[in-house]
Amino acid sequence: MKTAFFCFSSRGEATARRLEEAGSVVRVESGTLASTVASWWSRADALVFVASLGIAVRAVAPHLSDKADDPAVLVVTEDGSTVLPVTGAHLGGGRELAERLAGMLGVEPLLTTSSDRAGLVAPDLLASRWGWALLGRDALAATNGALIETGALSFWTDVPELLPPLPAGYAATEEANAALLISPRAHSTAKKRVQLVPPCIVAGMGCRRGASAKTLRSVLNEALRAQALLPEAIREIRTVEEKMDEPGLIELAASLDVPLRVVPRKEILAMEETFSASAATKHLDLPGVAEPCAASAGKLLGRRIATEGVTVAFAIAEPRREPFEPARHAESDAAEEASLEARTKHGALFIIGTGPGAGGSVTIDARQALEEADAIVGYALYVDLLPQEWLHGKRIERYSMGEEEKRVERAVSLAEEGNVVALLSGGDPVLFGLAGLALRTANGRVPAKVFPGVTAAQAAGALLGAPYVNGVALLSLSDYLQPWSAVLRALEGAALSGLTVALYNPVKRDLEEKLGEVRRVFSAQGYETAYLVRDAGRDAPSVQKLPIAELAADRLDMRTLILLPGNSVEEIAGLLLDRRGYRREADAQKEETAQ
Repeated sequence: MKTAFFCFSSRGEATARRLEEAGSVVRVESGTLASTVASWWSRADALVFVASLGIAVRAVAPHLSDKADDPAVLVVTEDGSTVLPVTGAHLGGGRELAERLAGMLGVEPLLTTSSDRAGLVAPDLLASRWGWALLGRDALAATNGALIETGALSFWTDVPELLPPLPAGYAATEEANAALLISPRAHSTAKKRVQLVPPCIVAGMGCRRGASAKTLRSVLNEALRAQALLPEAIREIRTVEEKMDEPGLIELAASLDVPLRVVPRKEILAMEETFSASAATKHLDLPGVAEPCAASAGKLLGRRIATEGVTVAFAIAEPRREPFEPARHAESDAAEEASLEARTKHGALFIIGTGPGAGGSVTIDARQALEEADAIVGYALYVDLLPQEWLHGKRIERYSMGEEEKRVERAVSLAEEGNVVALLSGGDPVLFGLAGLALRTANGRVPAKVFPGVTAAQAAGALLGAPYVNGVALLSLSDYLQPWSAVLRALEGAALSGLTVALYNPVKRDLEEKLGEVRRVFSAQGYETAYLVRDAGRDAPSVQKLPIAELAADRLDMRTLILLPGNSVEEIAGLLLDRRGYRREADAQKEETAQ
C-alpha cells in the first residue's frame, strides 16, 4: 500500500519515523493540513494521522465518498501506544495495515468494526485479503449484521474447487438460501445479495494487426455477456508470441489491471484438443489462438467468439497444485501420479527465507515456491516487503510480532486442508527463524520443506567489503527465548575465536546492560571497532563506524546489525577485507611494511 504518515509535532514525527519503512512521512505545517490531505487523497492507498482522532476526522470528512475507492484512514497516537483504523478497515485494507503498524510499534491495534471485535471474518474483509471483487454492497450491512448476530453465514458457490479454506461459521447451502454468493458469473439476484468474485477466468485473445483497445474491450465484453461471466473475474489475458506486441492488447490488459501472458508455440502444438477452425492455421501455422491460449490455463468454457477481427475464448483456471518435490526419474508414471495425488490431498508447507529486504534478495528456488503457493502466512512486514504482484491471487494472512507460534500453527493447519502454504521468515529461516518450530509442528501432519534465505550478515558483509573470509560467528542478543547466561557464554566463545562477529536482535529489554557485556567481553580479546549496519539489504542502508567502547543503546534498534571485525580484518580504501592467506595478500603486506 502507498501510505502517507501525517505528523504535526516533533514527538509525532519521531513515532512516524519508526514506521517510515511502511510509507512516506509528511510533516504538516500550521495552516496546510487541508491542502496536504487534498494532495494525497487521490494518490495514496492509506493516510495515517499520527495525531488525535479529531484532527483526522475533520481533515478527511470533506473527501469521503465511497469506502471501496477512498484510501484507508488510520490514527496512531503520538506516543505510539494506539493504532486505530478509522475508515476503510475492510475494503480499504485498513485492518491489515493497522495490524502491521501495531506490530512495528509492539502494541495491539484497536479494532472497532463489530465483526472484528467478535472475532468473525466478514465477506468484505475476505475480499480485501484475497484481492477479490465484492458486489452487492447494498446488502453488505444486513449480511454482516446477520453474521454478527448468529456467528454463521450461509454461502453458495459454483467453483468449490477454487475456494481457499473459508473462515469458521461459513456454511454451504443451496443458491436460493445463500446470503453470500461466491461465483465468477452474473446472477439475477446478485444485487440483493453480497457476491465475492474469484479472479479465476483466463481470456484467450487473438486479433488482426492494429486492432484498437476500444474494439478489443467491446468484443471482450460481448463474449463475457454471452457466457454470463463477470469482468471482475478475469485473472489474465493470454495470447501467442506473434500478438504479444499488439498495442491494443497491451492497453486492454493494463486497463483491466491483469497480466498479458504468452503461450509458447510448442505448448499449443502439443495440445490434443480439437479447436474451432481458425485463420491462424493459414497465417500462423497454429490450430488457433483464442481457444488454445485459454485452454492452456484450464477447462475451456465453450467455443470462441469471433467478430470485428477479434477472437475471445474463456477458461476457468485450474488451482495450483504442483508436486511438493520434483519426481525422480526412476519412478514409474503410476507411482508419480500416486505421489502427486497424495501430496495434493494433504497440501504442503514451504518455509521460505525472504532475505533481509525486498524481492531482490529472494533466491530463485524460494521465488518458485512462492509462485506455487496457494496461501502466504507471515509477519506483516515480511509480507509487505515482497513485490505485491507476487501476492496476486493468493490467500494472504498477516500476523504481528510475537505471534510466531500462532502463525506456524495456522500455516500447518492450512496445509492440512489441502493448500500449498508459504510460511515466511525474514532472512534465513534456519538462523534465528521459524524453521525449527515449523518443522516440529509439521512433523507427522504435512510434508514440509525449508527454502534458505540470505541473512542480514551477508547483506552487511557485501556492503562493507569482505569482512569474514575466514569465518563469522552469528549470535542473537535476544534473551526472550533463551536465558541471558547462555547468550553471554556464546559471546565469550565468539570473542575467543578472533573471528568477525555479527550480533542480531538488540532487543530493548536491558539493552544497555547487554551492550556493556559486549563491550567488556570483546574489548578484552582485542576487538576495537564496531560497525552498526541499519536496513542491510533494503533500499536505503546506513553504516556507522564507532569505537567498541562507544557502543550504546541509543545508537541502534531492531533493524540494526552489529558487526565486530575479527583480528585478521583490515580497512583498505574504505573496505573491510579479511586476510585469507593468499600469496598476493602476503606480498602486499610485505610491501606495506617496507614502505
